[in-house]
Amino acid sequence: MRLSDYFDATAERFPNLEDQGRSIDFAAAQRIVHATAHALDREPGLRPGAHVGLYAPNDYRVTLLQLAVNRCDRVWLSVHTRNPVEVNIEVLSYMDCEFMFFHSAYEHVVPQLKARLPKLTGFVCIDRPSEHGPSLEAWMAAAAGPYRAGLENPLAGAVLQPTGGTTGPSKAGLYTHRSLEMMFLALRECFRFTPDSRVLAAAPLTHAGGIVALACLCCGGRVVVTNLTTPGQALDEIERARITHLFLPPTLLYMLINEMQAAPRDVSSLKRIMTGAAPVAPDKVKEATRLFGPVMAEGYGSTENGSPVLWKHPEDYINPDGSFDDAALASAGRAVPYARVEIMDLDGRILPPGERGEIVVQSGTMIREYYKNPKETEAFLRYGWGHSGDVGIKDARGFITVVDRIKEMIVTGGFNVFPAQVESVILEDDAVLECAVVGVPDEKWGEAVKAVLQVKEGRTVDPEALIARCRERLGSHCAPKSVEIWPELPHSAVGKLLRREVRKRFWEGNWRAV
Repeated sequence: MRLSDYFDATAERFPNLEDQGRSIDFAAAQRIVHATAHALDREPGLRPGAHVGLYAPNDYRVTLLQLAVNRCDRVWLSVHTRNPVEVNIEVLSYMDCEFMFFHSAYEHVVPQLKARLPKLTGFVCIDRPSEHGPSLEAWMAAAAGPYRAGLENPLAGAVLQPTGGTTGPSKAGLYTHRSLEMMFLALRECFRFTPDSRVLAAAPLTHAGGIVALACLCCGGRVVVTNLTTPGQALDEIERARITHLFLPPTLLYMLINEMQAAPRDVSSLKRIMTGAAPVAPDKVKEATRLFGPVMAEGYGSTENGSPVLWKHPEDYINPDGSFDDAALASAGRAVPYARVEIMDLDGRILPPGERGEIVVQSGTMIREYYKNPKETEAFLRYGWGHSGDVGIKDARGFITVVDRIKEMIVTGGFNVFPAQVESVILEDDAVLECAVVGVPDEKWGEAVKAVLQVKEGRTVDPEALIARCRERLGSHCAPKSVEIWPELPHSAVGKLLRREVRKRFWEGNWRAV
């Protein structure tokens, strides 16, 4: 089934969307979805399979437009509005964007899109009339009535997701209808969505946060859409709307913890806070559990393999007596029911528990291909598995711990150092907000381990004490040779810490990069 088929299956039963106090019921939402699908069919040259972009901040119409594009078998393109417009122009050109829905907040970029993207021939403003295109309301006005879709082709393209962050369109993964369906089923089971669920859509709807919102919606739950500027606003919304489910990258989770410590709110409605995109320090999970209750879950996936393929429920790492299972807590979780996840060596052999290798996946959530890139597609699917690029260890219980990215391993004096191990120790210091450990040029060691920190406002750290702790816990070869404190660390458009950007600053002008 298409994701929009699941939406239709529940469309007449439940309330669903709320946008900053405004509500729209399921029947009205369905009318917008179907009318938009009809209107897309009317657009000259916009045949099934055409690529449709969504350039907007979080807005309830983004979710409905994603469903409409899915309903009429077009492909929606993910656009990160936090990227510079120049990067998004490159991405949209690479992904052959043909039609664009935009929000008035980004009306100023439309002239550049028109000038630079000749394949992009249609524009609709989703929230009001614009000199660059009709309003969504006017555009779909003559397209009312149920939209009767034909039989689904499960292997047809449904979403095109770029893998580049702030560095441009390196690659883009093509999800199929089957990929979306399997991600929905996995999220439904992992989040345990019911018609009583209320998701706070705080993460960008154009990325993973949008899939979480759609999964809740297609289970009959309510989605509260918001554009947050402070962690306090998130806590206020949780308290006001009695939010049950929340998805956040680790950076935002840490900010939420700090805000909750400073000004507690009533968060008793929460049933699940899911985080992903990067490993979460175990001590942060323990603190979040103290503040929010036993609600913390972790999901693991990737653009290429889909998400989630690993999942960790609170009962996986909290023992019946309330103590923590530290080994399970440090892991990314176990394979979800719709995925097989193993550890593989360089020769394609599946490794036994306890051995370190690459995390590989077999799942219906995976991309069909890298768009216009058969060589990279073949490399990604070598040995019949989807390759993550992550180094991991699987224990006898099936828990997989992510050690690091293969390409981010530091080789110092002949020893392999995985930054995530060092970062985990440093993040035990409560004054450290974030940490990026990188290899920097060193005449003696080849690469030296350096820790770059962002410290919580009003707090201080002792670099020498941090180095000594790492030396004691991990050995001298893993301990940072130096520590720097930056006012802010770089992040991608979806809030992921960009360790490679930190590393690049130390290698600029050097004759080598490793």
